[in-house]
Amino acid sequence: MAAETKTKEKGDGRIQSLERASAILEEVARRRDGATLSELSRSLGLHTSTLYHLTRTLVGIGYLRTGPEDKRYRVGRGIFQLASACLDEAELCAAVEPYLDRLAGETEEATHFAIWERKSALILTRRAGPKALQITERVGTLRPVYCTAIGKALLSGLSEENYVSHIQDIEFEQFTPNTLKDAHELRRQVDKVRRDGIAFDDGEFNPEVRCMAAPVRDFRGRVIGAIGFSGPVWRMSLTDMADYISVTRSIAAEVSDRFGFRTDSVAETPIETGKAERRASK
Repeated sequence: MAAETKTKEKGDGRIQSLERASAILEEVARRRDGATLSELSRSLGLHTSTLYHLTRTLVGIGYLRTGPEDKRYRVGRGIFQLASACLDEAELCAAVEPYLDRLAGETEEATHFAIWERKSALILTRRAGPKALQITERVGTLRPVYCTAIGKALLSGLSEENYVSHIQDIEFEQFTPNTLKDAHELRRQVDKVRRDGIAFDDGEFNPEVRCMAAPVRDFRGRVIGAIGFSGPVWRMSLTDMADYISVTRSIAAEVSDRFGFRTDSVAETPIETGKAERRASK
């Protein structure tokens, strides 16, 4: 039976083993609880010995995985790494929005996901919370990074060289009495974000708004975005904010895992450039 696993080329140039591997991945992906070897055999009409060699290879390269307590095959991290490598902004939104809905459900406040846009934070997508008088951040809006939670979360992923270069260009415009006044104060807060994995904005950009955000990393370990929420200061005290640190960090970690991040792959993030003018005008 082992001969079945040999690579064969069909008359039209297609490779049979690759087609079978693709069929296995698609079948496993359709099953929420994964699939056993025998279930795959019945579904795909392949002998278990053939499937064993193919699934063993797919596990070896990270496209499939097996649970620690069962023999069911599930989609592996390698698939998500491939997917995240080709994510465009529309796909990023689709991937992140279920997590924004969950964060909105936990905090009952408006949530948002931001990415780098030149040297500003771009609100890529948002979700409304159930409470009245929501804080609205229009999709496509650019925000300064030194006085917003999403901005500080993005800054926390920069390499030292990029961080220093970026800070040199900041004029530290005072939007409110709480706006950070200089690079030293900002550095102290960004270093704390790096240690704690959470960023705050205590009325620094809008005196009526408090925000919290956590960095989101991709399979390379780079910070590709920030997920967070905003609430009015009269409804959300600093004590209330502290209550949501754990859930915000946890959801950010789930988004990062969705994009293939592993804790041993942290990398410094360059400032990305893009098309701010086009999107901000939407």
